Amino acid sequence: MSKSFEQLGCSKINIGLAITGKRDDGYHDIDSIFQSIRLSDSIYFAKHHSVVFSGGAPELPDYMQNLVTYGESNLALKALRAIQAYTGCKAGAAIHLLKRVPVQAGLGGGSADAAAMLKGLNKFWDLRLTQDELLTLGSQLGSDIPFLLHGGTARGTGRGEILTYGRSPQPHWLLLVKPTTSVSTAAAYNQFKGNSKATSETIDTVRKHIENNDMYAAFTSSINTFEELLFPEHEELAQCKEFFISRGYPTIMTGSGPTMVVLLEKATDALHLQDEISKAGHDWLSLITKTCTEEDLP
Repeated sequence: MSKSFEQLGCSKINIGLAITGKRDDGYHDIDSIFQSIRLSDSIYFAKHHSVVFSGGAPELPDYMQNLVTYGESNLALKALRAIQAYTGCKAGAAIHLLKRVPVQAGLGGGSADAAAMLKGLNKFWDLRLTQDELLTLGSQLGSDIPFLLHGGTARGTGRGEILTYGRSPQPHWLLLVKPTTSVSTAAAYNQFKGNSKATSETIDTVRKHIENNDMYAAFTSSINTFEELLFPEHEELAQCKEFFISRGYPTIMTGSGPTMVVLLEKATDALHLQDEISKAGHDWLSLITKTCTEEDLP
């Protein structure tokens, strides 16, 4: 058993997302570029005679803290149970999850926690599971988890679990802005009628720009099918994106929303925009972060 330590779980953004069809199993096929970002939750592991799991999110707004449960429905705890079932390990651990990633925001926070739990327990309990074994366990828990176990920059197809990795661009500053509107991913998918402006050709273009380290072009050429599905019914989402576009900042929605990702040239731009958000009277949560290179990943 390892000494006490912290395992980070980096979240992600989607740079372009195309829903390309509905599957026979009821899920949808997508095509998207996944990019790790530095905004992370932390899982702390310490020696204990039995497994004790706790958590908290003191840095997040109260309404968001209330969305998180730390019982058996928590995805990180499900990952722990999966490890126990797969290995038969009976060891104990005092485990605490500290959440910083906004909840239900399209940033993969819960999946990142599950990935961090798998990696952390593998080290803490000295299980010596291979990366392939961790990926298999992760894929059984959620479509985003295989990418979040590896991290970096990858094109995801299928349900998002079929991954083709590429070279990560240089780090870029981002402002993540979550409007107060909540959206149901399942309900949004159900609105998909088979057509979208976003296609695999769109994602081809985004990928080429990222390979050329041109994030500006990647953002401005990307399209997210969920914007087409959600903006007509949720005026605040379209308003939030336009707030930054009208000020000259390339802005995309990540995942199934509602978080907008604003591309910046420097960190001081984020501080300026946070001040403008406040002056405009918008109750939007905003967080400053950067994209990850392979060297940044835990």
